[in-house]
Amino acid sequence: MKTIKIDIQQYFIIIILFELGSAILVGLGMDAGRDAWIAILLGMICGMILFLGYFYLYKQFPEQSLTQYLQILFGKYIGKLFGFLYLMYFMYLAARVLRDFGSLLLSAVFVQTPIIVVNTLMIATIVYVLKLGFEVLVRTGEIIFSLVVLLGMILAVLVLSADLMKYNYLLPILGKGFLPVLKAAFPVTPTFPFGEMVVFTMLFPYLKTTKKSKALTVGLFAIMLSGIILSITVAMDIAILGGHVATHVYFPLLAAVAKINLGEFIQRLDALVVFTLIIGGFFKISVLFYVAVKATQDIFGVKEEKKLIGPIGIVLILSSIVIAANYVEHITEGLSIVPHFIHIPFQVVLPSLFIIVFLIRRKKLKPFASSPSTSTE
Repeated sequence: MKTIKIDIQQYFIIIILFELGSAILVGLGMDAGRDAWIAILLGMICGMILFLGYFYLYKQFPEQSLTQYLQILFGKYIGKLFGFLYLMYFMYLAARVLRDFGSLLLSAVFVQTPIIVVNTLMIATIVYVLKLGFEVLVRTGEIIFSLVVLLGMILAVLVLSADLMKYNYLLPILGKGFLPVLKAAFPVTPTFPFGEMVVFTMLFPYLKTTKKSKALTVGLFAIMLSGIILSITVAMDIAILGGHVATHVYFPLLAAVAKINLGEFIQRLDALVVFTLIIGGFFKISVLFYVAVKATQDIFGVKEEKKLIGPIGIVLILSSIVIAANYVEHITEGLSIVPHFIHIPFQVVLPSLFIIVFLIRRKKLKPFASSPSTSTE
């Protein structure tokens, strides 16, 4: 049944690129002020716990994706209804991330360009790659990942060489106590980006059979590494810009790197950051796009995924435009409203319900778990 196969190394790389994606772009956890980096680490730990739940369901149905085993858990019609809700969730996330990077490019590079043009170019590139196959995307990720690591190391060295960081901006640690950090962390940082790993419930079945035993360990390590990178990045932003400024700029990392000036020669490196961020955004949107395609196939019975890629791409472009009137509204909605009313239901409430239903119906469901195409009425 499965035509694509993902190696464990590709799986690790895609998780890293997906997790960093748009999270490294916005000021994650900044409501905690100078302690934002602690809020991210708390979110990372919660995200790892959520991942254990997603992986538990996968272990029960190792040959099915989320939208397939929901039809086993609840029957064909209710299962498809839940699957359709997740399809809408995946497309909504893809549209939000597309808007994030369209806004980044407009503010940093294409100032006079309509956002629909920028977003269309991004989706057109993704459509081209996905029509070549998801395996092409993950192999590209392997190549690009090395470049991203290299650029990240170069930027880190330049930041340290420029002596921009004032470590007193990070002090005192927990100066206002632990409660403000908890309020800033929950529910934003566990759900964005770590809880978004629910998307990978659509990809687990495509892991190479010989590598599936390592998938949980590798996945948890990738989430932990992503969380540490995000935490260090946010700490660096605060140490360069100060807590107040870092909280109020749209793209803290971009503003921080723009301050690099070595000998009046090495400067204006924000373009390099934009390039690196676009890579992460490209892969995050691509993964969300692809799982939306697979969910559509499972729910509506479309055999050829290539027929769906173009129409879904058009929907994502239009959705990214109408999702908010401007970037301020978009980012406020994303960090204040979405975690409570969209992320929590799809990342916590519904997966918990699925686990409970499985535990209740375990004996009846056992014969169906190994069959990828069976559903109960």
